[in-house]
Amino acid sequence: FIKMFRSAQHVIRRSDPRSAFPRLQLQQTQRNATAGGNSLLKSDEGPLSTSTYHKVNMLIMGLTPVAFALSPSKLNLPIDVLLGLALPLHAHIGMSYVITDYVPKISKSLTGPARVLLLGLTGVTTVGLLKLNIFGDGMTETVKSLWRGKKKLEEKRKA
Repeated sequence: FIKMFRSAQHVIRRSDPRSAFPRLQLQQTQRNATAGGNSLLKSDEGPLSTSTYHKVNMLIMGLTPVAFALSPSKLNLPIDVLLGLALPLHAHIGMSYVITDYVPKISKSLTGPARVLLLGLTGVTTVGLLKLNIFGDGMTETVKSLWRGKKKLEEKRKA
């Protein structure tokens, strides 16, 4: 949030250009209020969101192999929770880029509703992954179960 306020630039405007000592007024423009990807609906705008997108990408690339190596263990829960937050954030910013590039080609008036729909999907996905990680087997164990045979799954459920 601190970067958000630092990134907002102010436009200096003179109240009376004929005055010898004009009063300076600071006026924050609407464009600068959303600069840097400050809005969740416009999460693809500005250098802050691009930087966040790339850093979250590196976090996912680093945590995914660690999660598979540690699973199944109690040490995997914090990693699954981090991945459960990072993956929807990464997908949200990436899909915002897609919305910005392709939705206006269909209809410019659909950009706003598409962003609202994306925000809703991101929220539902985040809540679902957190529920899976906290109350269920976790993301890593769920994905690993796709490669296990039915016999191993039945043995695990009996134990």
